[in-house]
Amino acid sequence: MAKTRHRTFEIFDFAQEASDALASKSARVHTYALDPELWRFHQLDTSIHPSGVVHVTFKPLADGDLESMSKFGTDLMDLAKSLTNGSRVLLDFEGVVAFDADAVAKLTKFNGKLQSKGSRVVLCNLEPTVQASFFSQPSTNARR
Repeated sequence: MAKTRHRTFEIFDFAQEASDALASKSARVHTYALDPELWRFHQLDTSIHPSGVVHVTFKPLADGDLESMSKFGTDLMDLAKSLTNGSRVLLDFEGVVAFDADAVAKLTKFNGKLQSKGSRVVLCNLEPTVQASFFSQPSTNARR
């Protein structure tokens, strides 16, 4: 299992590795504030695996699209509110080719909210340029 060490996030090379890491924890039935079938986000797509893992992918952003970046942060906070204590979340970066410091900050805040609920967040499928944004100083790259 290829796992990259980061001070805040667990980062895996592949979605299956990340999903397996999350599924290895006790699986319990989650009751969400809102039925996951009704979750609607501007910049996120979500699905619930049979193991109870919430799989999140990212919709494309146009370079410099501040409105979409704002919606990205709002979507993350709305998702955090919708998840129950002990949730397991897989953030899948497949197709994302760039990620900026602002987006990393929003993910860090999202992760903190979930950790306070006893939840776990893992990341996977990070392109080298995206992974570098998690380890570097603020950059001017935008998501996708």
